Amino acid sequence: MQEHTAHSPPSSSPSGPRPGGCGSGPELASRRRGNASRSGPMRIAIIGGSTAGLATALRLQLSGHDVSVWERRAGAPTGGLGLLLTPSAGRGIERIGVDIGARAHPIEQCEILEGNGPTILSVPMEAAGVEREVLVDALSSHLQPGTLHSGSSFVDFETDERGHARAALFGDGTRVEADLFIGADGVRSRVRRRHVPGPPLAPVRTVELVGMCRGDRVPESMRGRFFKSIRPGEGIAVGLVPASDNSVIWYVQCDPGRWPQALLAMEERRRWLLSEVRRWPAVVEETICGSDLAGLHLWRTTDRDLPAGFHRTNVLLVGDAAHPLLTFTSQGTGSAIEDALAIGDILDDHGPAGADAMDRALREFARLRRPVLRRRLQMGRRMQREFLRPSRRFMPEVPVCA
Repeated sequence: MQEHTAHSPPSSSPSGPRPGGCGSGPELASRRRGNASRSGPMRIAIIGGSTAGLATALRLQLSGHDVSVWERRAGAPTGGLGLLLTPSAGRGIERIGVDIGARAHPIEQCEILEGNGPTILSVPMEAAGVEREVLVDALSSHLQPGTLHSGSSFVDFETDERGHARAALFGDGTRVEADLFIGADGVRSRVRRRHVPGPPLAPVRTVELVGMCRGDRVPESMRGRFFKSIRPGEGIAVGLVPASDNSVIWYVQCDPGRWPQALLAMEERRRWLLSEVRRWPAVVEETICGSDLAGLHLWRTTDRDLPAGFHRTNVLLVGDAAHPLLTFTSQGTGSAIEDALAIGDILDDHGPAGADAMDRALREFARLRRPVLRRRLQMGRRMQREFLRPSRRFMPEVPVCA
């Protein structure tokens, strides 16, 4: 068995701060002065290395804590091909010292069509499309060397007689000790199942097929535009989002009860999709037919009722592990970034302490986060109900909530 304590090299590592990163500036200097009064940095082990885990690690390293990230996949974390960043999400990423502006595609207009017919909504929009791999790479590259451990599949916690986690146990025999464990392992979180019980996931009522079309350049008609086509009353819609200057992320959103073809085996699903896109606007057909459909991703969208808190003892959940949201809101990534900032602010001056102090800190995290998450949860469910209605009466709205 490999024994580890949650540890990342100190910020005085010979490699020094990265340009444009989190190694300098008055904000960080202020935090370091504030940290001087505590008894020392906490050892924090984060389980899950996608956006929520990486952003949380970066923010906690800004506070001077010893942080390690344990990701089960040996390669880059998956969970979708691209995403839409709201202005608040973009500002949050900048706060942790990461700049992806040059690699994102600014979105300035939202256009919604009724099927293959007229435009039913056209409004200005302030957002940015980005490939998920770009965001994950940017976050990873700003971590202190030795922080991220890949190919480590979480199994369970070793706990003491009071139920506090002493160590995280992994499938390869690795044992990681820490003062605080953070589960950032996604919608179907194993950390949540093993240690932080709460409301179950809601039944899947909508699914998405997600793909990417890559070319020399995004077509002029798509540049700066979020495009969505909806067939009201039929439980199906298609969206297109430029994610860079040469890539477009697309998704087919549907009710699996009325469109069971979305759940077919890969080759049958591909044939159905190529036939179905002929019924949609030309830009949809051209984009999907120009994609590598071998990389098609099936996303079974779900959420869960908000629990009273997001922790038990010294194990905290963040991101989709804590509060999965329906994709109608486009706020999964933004919420994960906000989680990272919130827990970092709370733990800025928090060193190793007793169970009561830890419990108070983690309760404060839930107190801060639940109100905004409740609004997003409710909006996502309302948008899903509207999408699933059999009536052709439809009230279009921008598919991004605050």
